[in-house]
Amino acid sequence: MPDQPPQEHKIGKAELKHLEPLLRDELLAAQTQLRTAGAFSLALIISGTPAAGRSETINELLEWLDPKFVTVHAFDEPDWKDKQHPVMWRYWQTLPARGRIAFYFAAWYNDYLRYALHKPRQLRRHEQRMVERIRALETMLAADQVRVVKIHLHIDAKTQRARLSRLLSNRLTRWRVTPEERWLAQHYKRVEKATQRCLNATDHASAPWHSIAAHDEAYRLLRVGEILRNELLEGLRSAAPEARPALTRPAQKATVEVSASSLRALGLAQYSSPDVPPAEYQRELERLQGRLALLVRRPKFRKRSLVLAFEGLDAAGKGGAIRRLTHALDARQYQVVPISAPTPQERAYPYLWRFWRFLPERADIAIFDRSWYGRVLVERVRGLAAQADWQRAYAEIVEFERQLTQSGCMVAKFWLGVSKREQLVRLKERDEDPLKRFKVDPEDWVNRRFYGDYQAAAAHMIQRTHADDARWTVVAADNKHHARLAVLRTVCETIERAL
Repeated sequence: MPDQPPQEHKIGKAELKHLEPLLRDELLAAQTQLRTAGAFSLALIISGTPAAGRSETINELLEWLDPKFVTVHAFDEPDWKDKQHPVMWRYWQTLPARGRIAFYFAAWYNDYLRYALHKPRQLRRHEQRMVERIRALETMLAADQVRVVKIHLHIDAKTQRARLSRLLSNRLTRWRVTPEERWLAQHYKRVEKATQRCLNATDHASAPWHSIAAHDEAYRLLRVGEILRNELLEGLRSAAPEARPALTRPAQKATVEVSASSLRALGLAQYSSPDVPPAEYQRELERLQGRLALLVRRPKFRKRSLVLAFEGLDAAGKGGAIRRLTHALDARQYQVVPISAPTPQERAYPYLWRFWRFLPERADIAIFDRSWYGRVLVERVRGLAAQADWQRAYAEIVEFERQLTQSGCMVAKFWLGVSKREQLVRLKERDEDPLKRFKVDPEDWVNRRFYGDYQAAAAHMIQRTHADDARWTVVAADNKHHARLAVLRTVCETIERAL
């Protein structure tokens, strides 16, 4: 990304008359191929100097494309609902599905520039984290088949003043000049400096910036159209079957390795625990449920939210542990989110999209029965994800949880482990009971053959994603009573530690 604004360019009327129809046809053809292939989506971010022509450019592009498959998003200051969630939450809600295009007015860059221009001291404290968050998002989107195209339209101060004066002089267009744009025009140099700093900091290989001189309207439109066309065509070439590596399943034997000492250190080698007599279990269960009920009703809890993620082997008792939790809660305060294989709709979006959708608001709780860790567990072990995808997932998950905790969300994660012998007993018991048979899926029996792989994958998962504010708790679940009490106790301690 150059530090200096691009040079002015002009397009003659004859050249425009020749080039515009060709480009329009090429864009529409590329969009049609995108819809048919459905292999990727495209997010076009247009930022720019006020009066540089962002709205005009998007309006023209919408006339060239089929608008039914294009969405346009502009973001003001975060409203009360946005503030209930992590900063990036509202942008995740608008991501395009594969086969579609989304246009954004500055998108997540609005937040950076708002701080740079109106809260410079806060920006100095948070700039590095804001840049990290943006670059991580764009890198992840690119890996999940979302082509992020970033275009900055630039004009000089003289051209800006002339255009704003022309708009203000006509009562039919006066409304288009907002108080914010007037302020930005009055502080042109300051805005340019902040903008250039932002562009330089967020220009990277996965999503480079394209800076366009927007003095000539015809050149601006054709240049943006060319970039969009080229990105669509490049995406179609990359998505062609011959361009994609084949995804192969692992062999039936164990393919994930980890040392026995590592398993023991993480508590993944022994899942037996002392028996808890029924009477003692009931007393302790009621005590812990009462403790949890009081904690989530504390005034301080209203300023926080809680996310609980449950992972574990089949028949480990995740559902039973979750039910003992929810018995202590008001049904209006929590949501249990069961996670299974992604639906066709969910597969059309980036991997983490379906989890961002269910994040709780302040004072609420989201309980995930299986979670985003599926990518580094079942998808890794069963060969359902390419190696490059599950390997990058560790860093993406850490970043996701970091955004949760930095927004005030409390996070607790549980691995419920059950021995291979006890698992077999439970699966047979369910199979033989007509009232429990629905709990057993044919895949449960297949997964038993990968028991050792799941243990090793869980060890890697815990080692690479454990954090002080998003801790893993390994629960020995051969004894159901012990496991349920351990989960309740840990949830109470997580809330108490945070509050």
